[in-house]
Amino acid sequence: MSAQIDLDNAPIKRTLLQFFLPSVFAMTIKSIFILTDLAFVGQGVGVAGLGAISLTVPFFSFSMALAEMVGVGGATLMSIQFGKKNHQAGQSLFEQSLLLFFALSAVMIAVGLFWIDEIVALMGARGELHQAAADFLSVMMVFFMFQGGQFVLAGFIRNDTNPRLVMRAMVGGSIANIILDYTFIFIFDWGIKGAALATGLGQSLIFITLLTHFIQGKGRLRLRFTGGYSLSQMLEILKTGIPTFFLESVGAVTTLVFNYVLLAKYGALHVTAYSIIMNTSIVVLFIVAGLGQACQPIISYNFGAGRMDKVKETVFLGIRYAGLVGVIATVAVLLAATQIVSVFTQDHTVIELAAPAMKIYFLGFVLMGINIVIATLFQSIGRPKTASIISLSEVTP
Repeated sequence: MSAQIDLDNAPIKRTLLQFFLPSVFAMTIKSIFILTDLAFVGQGVGVAGLGAISLTVPFFSFSMALAEMVGVGGATLMSIQFGKKNHQAGQSLFEQSLLLFFALSAVMIAVGLFWIDEIVALMGARGELHQAAADFLSVMMVFFMFQGGQFVLAGFIRNDTNPRLVMRAMVGGSIANIILDYTFIFIFDWGIKGAALATGLGQSLIFITLLTHFIQGKGRLRLRFTGGYSLSQMLEILKTGIPTFFLESVGAVTTLVFNYVLLAKYGALHVTAYSIIMNTSIVVLFIVAGLGQACQPIISYNFGAGRMDKVKETVFLGIRYAGLVGVIATVAVLLAATQIVSVFTQDHTVIELAAPAMKIYFLGFVLMGINIVIATLFQSIGRPKTASIISLSEVTP
C-alpha cells in the first residue's frame, strides 16, 4: 500500500483530500480537454461533427456504463475485503473483474463494428449526420478495450491507494488527445475520423500508464490470475456496480430520447445546441464524480473495518464539498452562458438556442452532487438497491 495514504489511522479530512485533490484535478483537466476537443471539432469539422458526436453519446455512455459497473463494483468489494484484512479475497475480486470486463468488451466491439449502420440509425442519425456518426463510431470501437479498460483499472488503483497515478495517467492522456486532435483535424485534415483517432490513442495512453501500478508493484494488487472464473463473484461484482450502470445508461437513454425529439421536431441545430450543453456540464459532472471517487475507497475500507464513525465523517464532508461545487457552477453559468457557448460555435442561431437552455439545465446542479455522494455511500457499503434508486433519481426527467 502507498505509504502516503493511511486508511487505518490518518484523519478523515486529510485522507479525503489525498483522494479528492488528485481525482478532482484529473477530472477537471480531462473535462477541459474534452471541451477543447469539442471546440476543435466545431471549428475544424463543423456543425455536422458536433451533431455526430452528440448522436453517438448514448452508445458510448452505455458502453462505458458496462465498464464502470465492473470497475466500481469490483473495486468496492475489494476495498471492503482489504478493510477486513482479507487481502487474498481482494486480489481474487480484481482478477474476476478483469475477466468479466474482457468478456463484455469483446461482445461490445463485435456488436459495435458489425452493426455500425444499424446502431447509428437507432441513435437517430440521418443524411450527413449518419455518415459522420458512423465514421466516428467505427474508429472509436477499435479502441474500446483500452477506453473501457482504463475505467476498470482506475477504480482498482484508486482503491489500492494510488490516486496520484490515476491523475497522472488521465492528464497525460488528455494532453496527448488535444495535441493529436489539432494535428489530425487542422494539419492532416482527417475530419471526424481524425478526432476519433486522437481520442482513441489518448485513451490507450491512459490505459498503458495505469498498468505501471502493477508492473512496479506499488500496491497490494498484482496483475496475475491464480485460478479460473468464479460466476458467483462476477454476479456479486455486477450487483454492486449496478447503481453506476444505472446512472450512466439511463442518462444515455435520456440523451437518446432528447436527440430523437429534437431531430424530429426541430432539426440538427437543436441537437448541436443540446450537445454543447451536455458537454459543458461534463466539467461539473467530472468534479462531483471525482468527489464520489474520493469518498468511495474511504467508505468501503472503513465499513469493512467496522469504523462507522469514519464512514459518517466522510459522507458529511463529501456532502459539504458537493453542495459548494454545485452553487459555484450554477452561478458561473447564469452569469456567462452566452460566452461559454460561443467557445464552441460562432453560429448565432445555435448560441441563441443553447445559452438560455444551459441556464435552466444547470439549476439542478446544486443538488446533483449531494445525490451522488449519498448514492456513493450506499454503493460503498454494499447496498446497491438503495444506491440504484438514488442514481435513477438523478437522471430520470
